Amino acid sequence: MANLVKILITISFCFLIGCAASQPKPLTQKQIESICQKKKIEATKPTTNLSLATGSEGPKYQIGITMSSDYIAGRDPNEVYKQCIMSFSL
Repeated sequence: MANLVKILITISFCFLIGCAASQPKPLTQKQIESICQKKKIEATKPTTNLSLATGSEGPKYQIGITMSSDYIAGRDPNEVYKQCIMSFSL
């Protein structure tokens, strides 16, 4: 039993060291612009998606409509983009 506890403590310690040692890579400028461009588009209009699938019960269809909070609030898409870019530069 004592050996099991020692093994679990050792594994936990190694796991925690690994988590602390790995730093997230910073986003590139291109990735930031892509994220903010997507937010700008989402602020412009609702987005829709259509899903088609077949299964043992026959074809299934699903339609989804997504509206961003920026679109619902009526925010200017260009302003949403600028604020997004500024938030990444902090």
